[in-house]
Amino acid sequence: MLQQSFLEGPFRVELRNVANCGVPEKCNHPEKMEVANMKVARDPDNQYKYTYNADINSTVAVDDSYKTEVRVSRWSGNGWTNNVFRMTVANPCSAFKSHRPDIFKQVSDLYYDGSVTDCPLPPVSARVRDFTVEAKPPSNIKSLPYGRFRARIKLIDPNHECISCYDVVTDVLPKRRQ
Repeated sequence: MLQQSFLEGPFRVELRNVANCGVPEKCNHPEKMEVANMKVARDPDNQYKYTYNADINSTVAVDDSYKTEVRVSRWSGNGWTNNVFRMTVANPCSAFKSHRPDIFKQVSDLYYDGSVTDCPLPPVSARVRDFTVEAKPPSNIKSLPYGRFRARIKLIDPNHECISCYDVVTDVLPKRRQ
């Protein structure tokens, strides 16, 4: 009999937590992009809709000289199993805009009152309250392994220094029957 941890198939993703990375993963220059008082809550009636609250202060323009590093870990009985999946996204602003234009627009609306329509993302200081965002998984991904996953997402500047780090914990669950 297969254990639940090896099953995969049609899925839904439930966000459990979004937080700044812990002390061992702290960035060299977090003052360049500080996010405080971050809270994310899922809408009970829509599995992809979230309410976002945060205070952000970014002193840098995020252009395509930056890169994003993503490390995915999986929860097991022994704790987090590191390096289930790793990827580096070069040109994160342009990649973000071309692959997820819906979320790029939501970020523009959220932080720049809709005035930013292209890269780079300029410096910003904003207090966001009760902003609703919809984050559906890409439609071309039809199947994922079930379980709890943590994506550690770091924004790396042109000097190869981390300026922002977040842990996003999700549960990948079997898709509910309609």
